[in-house]
Amino acid sequence: MQKRGILLILPVLCLGEVCLAAGVTVEPSSIAAGSPEWVASAGDKSPTDAMVDIGSMRQIGDALEVDIRWPHMPASYGPELAEKDRVVCLKDHAISFAVEDGFVSADGEHHIKQTYDPARRREEAERQDSQMPKIGAGFSSYGPDPRSMACWAAARKCAGEPFTWPPPPNMTPLENTAEALKMNSDYNKPFVPTCTLD
Repeated sequence: MQKRGILLILPVLCLGEVCLAAGVTVEPSSIAAGSPEWVASAGDKSPTDAMVDIGSMRQIGDALEVDIRWPHMPASYGPELAEKDRVVCLKDHAISFAVEDGFVSADGEHHIKQTYDPARRREEAERQDSQMPKIGAGFSSYGPDPRSMACWAAARKCAGEPFTWPPPPNMTPLENTAEALKMNSDYNKPFVPTCTLD
């Protein structure tokens, strides 16, 4: 049973914007609508718990451009890390690459440290992806990570369905059978957007 999350106001983390914990519901009209909707990828405040802005996300060609922040990294990493990623939602996983790196200072200001050439970064990401061995029984999958969240949110908007996070677990057995491959394919389909975001 999906449980409704807790609405949080985190002024330092989100510059006074509304931030949402994992487990919340966001209406499709609020996804890629031009206004910030920050959602926690895990909601556990661990170093891997990212905040993803699905409200300001936008379509650039066949990629989604999304802002991601990492507010729970150890203090030794310095100020809160922030990046602007492009995410390409493929049929069984996402390819992503940063087009901008920066940080959020203690006063809530966003600072850009470096920008990257999107075409070159995409080429590198696609080359690395083609060299990665597939997990388990030789297939890839989406999951409860920040980049999968971007694809899931865009797909929910395309389908006119409310966004909830995390997604259901992938129960595909790690075996190389036709049944497992079909289960994995069926699991991944709801992550793939079927429209272009306006």
